[in-house]
Amino acid sequence: MSSISSPQIIDVEHWDRREQFHFFKDFDNPFFGFTADMDVTRLYGFCHEHQFTFSLVYLYCSQLVVNGIPELRYRIRDGKVWDYPHISAGSTVLKDNQVFTFCHLEYMTDLRAFLDYANSKVASCKAPETPLGDHDDDLDQIYYSIIPWIHFHAVVHPRNIAAGDSVPAITFGKMIESAGKRMMPVSIEAHHALLDGIHLGIYYERLQSYFDQPKSLLER
Repeated sequence: MSSISSPQIIDVEHWDRREQFHFFKDFDNPFFGFTADMDVTRLYGFCHEHQFTFSLVYLYCSQLVVNGIPELRYRIRDGKVWDYPHISAGSTVLKDNQVFTFCHLEYMTDLRAFLDYANSKVASCKAPETPLGDHDDDLDQIYYSIIPWIHFHAVVHPRNIAAGDSVPAITFGKMIESAGKRMMPVSIEAHHALLDGIHLGIYYERLQSYFDQPKSLLER
């Protein structure tokens, strides 16, 4: 398991993004984002070879990237900007009755340990009586959705902006084969007062690097 997060306040008035923060923070809808097709050919083969759960491995890759980009760890709380050093995952899981619930997955850096833990946690969430979840209000997480039925080109998320929502949302879609490659859409949406397009570009670049070099995941 990850250690308990000890968030630190960002001094906004001495922050390089001070003007951008004040410009975007009170927008009616301050969220922006992108959707990109990503090559998961090697990652899929790696998961098949090791009999790993594909969806949990790409979520693990995403969590490694998220926790390595400070701007994706920033959250707004009580009008202040906080840096949470450890970001967990709050992922949708489809229960056996075809109704979804949220599954809270702690951040881990060891792939095999994460898969053992996450497979057990996801399985326990599939029971029809599983409640929606008790971590919905946690700021130290990413909202994840896995939509394996649709190879989408864009995603729109429900947002409780009036309540001060600032948690990024990442969605993985249906993998398809195209020109000899396996491609999967990945959408990310984030609060523009906290980060810009360059930071989401870094996310995609680093995520693709893990997808292209999956053997490195066992060397951490």
